[in-house]
Amino acid sequence: MEVGLFLSRSDLFSGFSVRECESLLSRAGVHLARYANQEIVYLQDQVCETLDVVIDGTISIRSLTEEGSVFKAQVLGPLDVLGATLLFGKGRHYPMQVYADSALQVLHIRRDVVLTLCEQDQRFLLALLTVISDRAHELSTTVQRLSSQTLREKLLVYFHHLAIQQHSSTITLPITKKELADRLGVARTSLSRELAHLVAERVLQYDKRVVQLHISSNS
Repeated sequence: MEVGLFLSRSDLFSGFSVRECESLLSRAGVHLARYANQEIVYLQDQVCETLDVVIDGTISIRSLTEEGSVFKAQVLGPLDVLGATLLFGKGRHYPMQVYADSALQVLHIRRDVVLTLCEQDQRFLLALLTVISDRAHELSTTVQRLSSQTLREKLLVYFHHLAIQQHSSTITLPITKKELADRLGVARTSLSRELAHLVAERVLQYDKRVVQLHISSNS
């Protein structure tokens, strides 16, 4: 993979040429790291020292619920940025553990390099501020949604969002039932029980990863 070309397509470096991105890769304090599937990238309470860009694979921020199940607070994919809201904060510690969800490649940019880029290049500064602002808005929206919705509501919102994306009332889930339970912060048994209720009420039909929504339903 041509990392410089790939990086120039990211929101963080969208105003940079491929050559500028390749030059960044050769700077001290910037390095490309690889992690195995399920390897811990950051421990809970570890100090955030770098701004990270996912190059390949997926990464998740996780915690354990009271039921003992895994809650994936956030899942990041290629070109997503990690650490933007922590790097220059007073409390620069990761609130949860960060794992590789697959074979993973991450570009780590040390804090002092990020600061230098902000001072020397307004394009990067504006891009970073945009990432931080978008992340803060996304976080507040997510917290509000999770705190105010029942599991039933969360599932229906998610399914209808996929229906819009896939342009069909028959949708294919991009993740397994276990992964969906992790994303919603519930036990898999709770998810299965709620799906069974929705099927019994004829709100939807469910078979493995295929969901048929009954759009006319008022549920």
